[in-house]
Amino acid sequence: MAHVTFIQTEWFEQLGILSLVAAAKKKGHTVSLLLGHRPKKLAGRVLELKSDVVAFSSTTGAHRAALSIAREIRSDYDGIILLGGPHSTFFPEVINDPVLDAIFRGEGDLAFPEMLSRLDREDDWKTLPGFWVKDNGLIIQNPSADLITDLDSLPFPDRESLMEADPWFRKLSMRSVVSGRGCPYSCTYCFNAAMRELVKGKGPYVRTRSVENLIAELKILKEMGARTINFQDDSFGLNKSWALEFLDRYKKEIGLPFLVNLRPEQIYSEMIASLTEAGCYCVQMGLESAVSRLRQEVLGRNISDKAMEDAARRIKDAGIRLLAYNIVGLPDEKLQDAKATIEWNARMQVDFPRISIFQPYPRTTLGEKVLGKMKDEQIEKDNIKKRKSPDNNISDHLSVSYFRRSPFKDKETRHIENLQKLFYLYIKIPWLRKVIMGLIRLPRNPVFDMIFLFSMALQYRRSTNRTFTELVNVGFRNLRAYFN
Repeated sequence: MAHVTFIQTEWFEQLGILSLVAAAKKKGHTVSLLLGHRPKKLAGRVLELKSDVVAFSSTTGAHRAALSIAREIRSDYDGIILLGGPHSTFFPEVINDPVLDAIFRGEGDLAFPEMLSRLDREDDWKTLPGFWVKDNGLIIQNPSADLITDLDSLPFPDRESLMEADPWFRKLSMRSVVSGRGCPYSCTYCFNAAMRELVKGKGPYVRTRSVENLIAELKILKEMGARTINFQDDSFGLNKSWALEFLDRYKKEIGLPFLVNLRPEQIYSEMIASLTEAGCYCVQMGLESAVSRLRQEVLGRNISDKAMEDAARRIKDAGIRLLAYNIVGLPDEKLQDAKATIEWNARMQVDFPRISIFQPYPRTTLGEKVLGKMKDEQIEKDNIKKRKSPDNNISDHLSVSYFRRSPFKDKETRHIENLQKLFYLYIKIPWLRKVIMGLIRLPRNPVFDMIFLFSMALQYRRSTNRTFTELVNVGFRNLRAYFN
């Protein structure tokens, strides 16, 4: 059977990769999973394994590390190097990078194992849906694969392979899971609208696993020693009857504390009561901006201030902690707007405010609109790498992290960046606010970065129920992504 080696550059449970590992094993193929970011070391391991395929799954920004490793591998490796995941899905032009043989766009749970099976039989795989493949100087651009309608037919993510790659993962107290795929909303800064267009006509976009199937996976996670469950769905329980049935089963059969992502529209009394009884200790909700104009006209979230505030109050009244996502540095946003957003979190008594900096991701509605107005000189010099991509794509200029820098260089944005670094102090220590508003006019500096990272670590531990030792390990293993 075919042998594939997956390479993961971040120390998280990446369910996409683990699902593909499980799908390939289910078809009888040999699968190896390597973790790391040192190209020479990883290239040596690939040569030892003698794999037929080396596969990466990367987000935009993180793809640079994957390509760097792939270049080191390519010098002594004549097998297939494949890139999948969000970056290749939305930036298929990455296929032009000389190091890549193929990319995959969309959901690969069925197409990827079929590729391996055809390789094993020495059959043609280059016309399989979802793949873009180099072939004698040409690029075969196949249409997207059909969406997987029956999610219950897929094997559970192969977490054992991750624990074999790094035994540290056996100690994780929090395990992640998804109850379905797809989101029906069209926030302008999100990928979902573009993804729906890409797979149009390929099957229903929003799909949910059966209650029975999800409970079965959760029982396995509980047996593995999980103490907390993180539901990673964009919006948990979009189907009300499914959500209420599942939460009732979860309470009786699982009983572990958990956290979920919800939109304000989903925070109705019956849902909150069921979440509380089932053991939900934290709800994650997008506030995004306190400025209605920015939230509704720029971000595409047509939700009133009152609806946001009512949802937050219901969560807090139920004794559930609130983690709120916010974005500053938006197009046309002023310093006072960003300040208003941070103060809004304070008034709503948000337990865990998360303040990110807007990144104009291409292929999102807002990203395309912003980039259409930008000129080359507007891109921060310190965000542009010396190595140009084959197409000089803007995606190669964006940071892996959306917490550190804005790609815009005006003075107002720099002040907003600094305020974002000090937001936790601004919220938690009101008497420091005047001092902070003076400090943000200073140049960027590592002290602000350290204050931000410490505040995020403090929140992360409390919001995820992780131990201090685990927090330190997670932080140091993934710290490089913030500064990349």
